[in-house]
Amino acid sequence: MSNKTIIASIAAALFSGLFVFTGFTHVEKSTPKEVYRVYLQGESIGLIESKEDFENYIDNEQNALKKKYKVDKVYVPNDLDIVKEITFNEKTSSNSEIYAKIQDKSPFTIQGYKIFIQGIEEQDESGEVVKQEDKTIYVLDKDIFLNSVYKMAQAFIDEKELENYENDTQTPIVDTGKIVENIYIQNEQTLVKENIPVNETIYTTEDELSRFLLFGTNEEQKTYTVKTGDTIDEISFANEISPEEFLIANPTFTSVNDLLFPGQVVTLGILQPQLNIVEETHVVERQTVGYETVYENDPDQYVGYEQVKQEGIEGVQLVTQKIKLVNGETKSVVTMDTKKEKPSVDRIIVRGTKQRVYYPSGGGVDEGTEVPVDIGSWIWPTISPYQITSSFAYRWGKLHKGLDISGCGYGSPIRAANNGIVIYSGYNGTNGNFIYIKHSNGQYTEYAHMATRYKKAGDIVYAGDVIGTMGQTGYAFGVHLHFGLWNGYPQRGTPVNPLSHY
Repeated sequence: MSNKTIIASIAAALFSGLFVFTGFTHVEKSTPKEVYRVYLQGESIGLIESKEDFENYIDNEQNALKKKYKVDKVYVPNDLDIVKEITFNEKTSSNSEIYAKIQDKSPFTIQGYKIFIQGIEEQDESGEVVKQEDKTIYVLDKDIFLNSVYKMAQAFIDEKELENYENDTQTPIVDTGKIVENIYIQNEQTLVKENIPVNETIYTTEDELSRFLLFGTNEEQKTYTVKTGDTIDEISFANEISPEEFLIANPTFTSVNDLLFPGQVVTLGILQPQLNIVEETHVVERQTVGYETVYENDPDQYVGYEQVKQEGIEGVQLVTQKIKLVNGETKSVVTMDTKKEKPSVDRIIVRGTKQRVYYPSGGGVDEGTEVPVDIGSWIWPTISPYQITSSFAYRWGKLHKGLDISGCGYGSPIRAANNGIVIYSGYNGTNGNFIYIKHSNGQYTEYAHMATRYKKAGDIVYAGDVIGTMGQTGYAFGVHLHFGLWNGYPQRGTPVNPLSHY
């Protein structure tokens, strides 16, 4: 290649490079700028010049929300992302334009606390393990939640006991008394500070949240206008709530024996506690010891004949127990010690033992089977000391169709409450080991959750006969006996309060 050609090539290259360099210099003159791209639910809805100005614009536009929740600032929706980027010539939108695109599509937020409450695993009535529903609660201030839980605890635990436990000022037990050993929430809770969408239910007061924690709703509860002669017990039973629920829903009353007056309006709220508040206590008290009924048999008199030979006299004993309650309901009673201070005196009854001829119908035992023994005196089905931990009453909107009797100890004897014939002896997931006894007055007694059964269908039993032992089989919290009384076959007949016979 000649020198002239080489020089021409170099000149051409320099000339071409000049154009490239000159073109780059031209782009530089279009100044890049920092902007913010706004994404709603993952989709870009435009660019804004200032993130801070846009957030302040939203805050200024939402004065109604600030007034409603009494907060100082309203924030962007949780599904809105504002991302910094660099652009050269893409057009930005005004704050009002972007605001218009989001105000009806996604809720704005305010700062508060999200509380997650984990449901508890429990057995249902069929014996299956089920988990309570998990719950999420939103509050403006964590103290609203903490104080509401305390108010909920006051509904189930004596206020003075709660205060003394909290302040560690409980009086030591010298002779008799009660010490609260532990109070805690059984549910696991997680509390996180975050921005809360305003379309969620956000609790702003303790009263509002404590009502929800107790009743599971903030809707108005049903009311009742008192009539002449009404009592708290009668109103409660007729409206399918327990007397304890009545007192919680009507805190101006302190006892089921409080007097009502005609025209008085009371609340009939069915409790649906959203938390399990557990109270564990150590109790020492003097309890009445029921006397035993002892029978002397007279073979010349038919079964059903009875003559009292000696009246019984109750005794007194000092009993130490550990008691666990969940939301005011006794779940377990463990008797630690008993000391007899005054012995009881047996009641002695002379009873006939001469039997009528008994022919089981059809060779089997069913509800149509004739009862070959007459009704006698009703006796208590457990030993002392005992405690009725669940009465014949409504609770949480459902009737408890009998008595739960605890405190006698695992394996303690269970006795037939009256003369009769065992109509059923078996096991299922709800009752565990259980026995039904038919009596000659058309009533049946039910004995459930037994550890062992000593009687089979077709056995004739007399009042006081040991038919099994106390246990915790089936759907049962703690060792106890479920004792039921029915007009007609159990579960199909009409339940009756067993205390009507005592």
